[in-house]
Parts: sequence; structure tokens; C-alpha cells
Amino acid sequence: MKRKFAGKTVVVTGASAGLGRAIVREFAKQGASLALLARGTDGLNAAVKEVEALGGKAKAYPTA
Repeated sequence: MKRKFAGKTVVVTGASAGLGRAIVREFAKQGASLALLARGTDGLNAAVKEVEALGGKAKAYPTA
């Protein structure tokens, strides 16, 4: 698979669940580093672990 986002940073809002979480997975598979934003800290932390399990890098930024 071509990793067309390798070396790029992507910001994803709503990253803790649903469509946002699915988008996180796809960008991680494409080699992107991710900045994850959402209200749910549990979901954010789980998303970071999921990205790391895929071999990627992610940082969680909880909002309100």
C-alpha cells in the first residue's frame, strides 16, 4: 500500500468515535501523524493507542 500521507500531519476533529475515528484509522494507515481532537478523553486515548498499534503517531487534544 502506498503511504501517501507519510511525513504529513493531519488534524481530525471528533476523533474519539464514529466517523471521526474511522477517518483517524485511514490516515494512520496512510502514514500520517495525527492530532486528535474530541470531547471524550477515554475515546481519544483509545484512538491514540489504535494509531500506535497501526505503527503511527498521534497526540490527543481534549476539547471542552
